[in-house]
Amino acid sequence: MKSLFEICLKAVIGGLFVVCFALVAEAVQPKRLAGIFAAAPSVALGSLIVTVAFKGHHDAAIAARAMGIGAVAFTAYCLVSVPALGRLGALRGSATALVAWIAVATAIALVVVR
Repeated sequence: MKSLFEICLKAVIGGLFVVCFALVAEAVQPKRLAGIFAAAPSVALGSLIVTVAFKGHHDAAIAARAMGIGAVAFTAYCLVSVPALGRLGALRGSATALVAWIAVATAIALVVVR
């Protein structure tokens, strides 16, 4: 029952952050920067708040570290996907970018875990 409550609380807090970040995104100029305030950071913050409340700072630190690794790997995915899609087409370009994402995330995780 506790985990159901925790899941519902994460959804509510994440939703509140999404709304707040959407309001900030509407106010930001130029609009190209509005993507920085998209759903992912707001859901991540909501999840971290609930993790701190239910599981403590140690588990939240592990989750935050994993989110940071994922963000760096996603940046690599974006940098690889644009030229790969143009040269290789949709399927092979996406697969190439996904391999880059996994490789970067794995490499960083192996360095950070040690």
